[in-house]
Amino acid sequence: MATAKKKTEYFTYKGLPFVRSKNFIYYGDPSDEYIVFMNILETDNSPDKLPTRVSVELLLTDESLPPMERSLKRKEKSSLYEAFDLGQIWLERAKKTK
Repeated sequence: MATAKKKTEYFTYKGLPFVRSKNFIYYGDPSDEYIVFMNILETDNSPDKLPTRVSVELLLTDESLPPMERSLKRKEKSSLYEAFDLGQIWLERAKKTK
């Protein structure tokens, strides 16, 4: 008997999936042309482990390209808020220029 596949629901922000796996954060729909990838590089020593250094990248989702060619923009920020804010701006602009 065939079992139905369960559709995984992700947390969304402004209608786009926001997925975290350990220190990696992906924002955007993988079926779109672009996504934002954030890597938490450092955290502070507080119990909450707040990010103090975050790398943010705008990536193409085309898997036929080599990994280095998929990265369109890259920047380091001093907080997760700044990185997410910048990544969201890049993603919106990239979608508009399409």
